[in-house]
Amino acid sequence: MTRRPRWTPLSLVLAAALALFGVAPAALADPTTDQGDPPQHAYAAEGQEIAGGDSLAQAAPIVPGIHRDTFDRGGEEQFGEGTTKYYRVAVEDGQRVHAAATIAAPPYPEGLPEQDSPLAAGVSFVTAGGEACEESGTDDVGEAFTGDGPITTTAVSSTVGSDGCSGDELFVQVTRAGTRSAEVPLPIEIQVAVQPSGLGGGSPVVDEEIEDAGASPVAPADSAPITLGRSFAGAAPLEPGSYVVELVPGETGLVRIEVQEGQRLRWRTEVTSAPEQEAGTLSLRTFNAARAPVWVGEGTMPLSGSDRVAGGGMGAPVDLGNRSSELEAVQTAWVPGTHTIQLQRLQRAADADPAGNEPVTLILTLEVEGEVAEDAAESPVLELGETTSGAGDRAGLLGIDGGLGRIALFVGAGLLTLMALTTGTAGVLVLRLRRG
Repeated sequence: MTRRPRWTPLSLVLAAALALFGVAPAALADPTTDQGDPPQHAYAAEGQEIAGGDSLAQAAPIVPGIHRDTFDRGGEEQFGEGTTKYYRVAVEDGQRVHAAATIAAPPYPEGLPEQDSPLAAGVSFVTAGGEACEESGTDDVGEAFTGDGPITTTAVSSTVGSDGCSGDELFVQVTRAGTRSAEVPLPIEIQVAVQPSGLGGGSPVVDEEIEDAGASPVAPADSAPITLGRSFAGAAPLEPGSYVVELVPGETGLVRIEVQEGQRLRWRTEVTSAPEQEAGTLSLRTFNAARAPVWVGEGTMPLSGSDRVAGGGMGAPVDLGNRSSELEAVQTAWVPGTHTIQLQRLQRAADADPAGNEPVTLILTLEVEGEVAEDAAESPVLELGETTSGAGDRAGLLGIDGGLGRIALFVGAGLLTLMALTTGTAGVLVLRLRRG
């Protein structure tokens, strides 16, 4: 006779624990854990996993949202092309497709080498017949020549149904380029958004860009440094106000804030603590919900020296009509909704004094000027899909790193489940004893 296994209360609990932690919920993929991953303070790609095709015929279907694919090789020359992949998007006449690609390599372990090693990602649109179908875009926003931190490229398709851009599918071509870590597979985040047909526009709200020296100085409510997001998907949500930020060389942190039609984003940074030795450079960039760069007077600024205050703001209040402006500073302020601010402390030279690697502390002030326009669009301006992992929200709530926040939530849920199972098992045993 076969003996059946005897399930004790403890074995039941252990089995439940294995079942609980053996299956994770489907969501935006966590940052990679393979060899060559960035350290905790660097950019870490997230997104729904996808595998692009090697040709148009093999192109993988892709929907609005943030996706993550691995590109095996870079180029053999400075900005030479390496791996290329294709993705197909279902479209209708009158629509436009917005696409962005962000690539990042792990920081140099010893600091920036003397010789530049570029890193880039190319994005373009083609039809099923291989014809170009692209209206505009931006190339290599970031430190592309040194491959330091995330580099983002965007593209906007022509209107579907127009000459040379017809069909019920568009194809997104994404290419990894540059010699930076060329032999190491790197993830690329691919964000896709669809612009509805017939989206209203009009004339720009200003004839000249607004010159802005930055937000007013405001004391932060909390003296403790905030937890920054490590990807666009995990950007920490912030309300207007001042926040303490701490950065080390090679660190990239992202936060997000809502800016609606009729409103204008203003910012200010003030360095309050820095190493006596040359601390390097700070970069601040702003992106709209489709990951296209938004002009806010940003750029790079030294972290040491007498001038430790910098600031700027949008060249115009957000308005759909700004798309028709000939002024780039006005033209980029057209998408209402989530705006992401990327803070990056660039790496220092490999032969720089190590004393300059100590953390830099600064106060980041974000101000949203103006009220939401009465004639703001009622329907979504872009179909974005899922663009956040929730890591930033949990990190802001728990005051811990987004990755640790995910672990903490799973552990917390697991403990609650185990407690419930233990209590239930104990109840069954008590009933059996009473019946006996």
